[in-house]
Amino acid sequence: MAASGSPSHGRRPQLPEEVAVHIREQIITGQVPEGEYLRLDQLAEDLGISVTPVREALIALSAEGFVELEPRQGFAVAPPSRQDLEDIFELRALLAGGLAGRCAGRITGERLWELRELQHELSRAHELGDGATATELLNRFHRELGKASGARKLAWFFELASRYAPREQSLAAAGWPQACVRDHGAVLRALESGEPTAAEETTREHLRTLGRLLIEHLDARETWPERQGD
Repeated sequence: MAASGSPSHGRRPQLPEEVAVHIREQIITGQVPEGEYLRLDQLAEDLGISVTPVREALIALSAEGFVELEPRQGFAVAPPSRQDLEDIFELRALLAGGLAGRCAGRITGERLWELRELQHELSRAHELGDGATATELLNRFHRELGKASGARKLAWFFELASRYAPREQSLAAAGWPQACVRDHGAVLRALESGEPTAAEETTREHLRTLGRLLIEHLDARETWPERQGD
């Protein structure tokens, strides 16, 4: 059986990386159960693309541990457990904190203004109930922090770890926009103070809060695989 649901923003994925994003989200959010086989032809038909990018996407997801290639059977889903996500978000928190610490003391007034504008747009989108836009903006906020840090490799690793978080609807449902509206102000104040330790600790705690919200959301939906208690 293939992963269901339309790709993010209703746009048909073309590249293997885009197909992988779509399938990865289906797995993380529990829409495709553990052990289910993903048929290349069915996935290609559902997404309106050829089999080749689907095959390349599944090979990439196999290397990441999301699916397993079983001889003569095909690709089977191996979603992350609760412990996996706890570990992933602890890593994201450490990386984001490090980036914020690098920003403090070197971030320009212009960059701070841009971040405040992003935060204003995020707050507005949240007030309007536009979860997709709010989630896009909160992700942009953290990407801009990465750019401002000047630590390109560290920012790259943070973006890499971000692949393991579901997108838009799931994050909105987990309360991420509301948490970011509440927490980003403290992050901005810490950056403005020029204190690396304060910026690092504030940002790290913010990311841990996001991870906790997502895990609580998945707990409530009871979407964890049975192996979570192993």
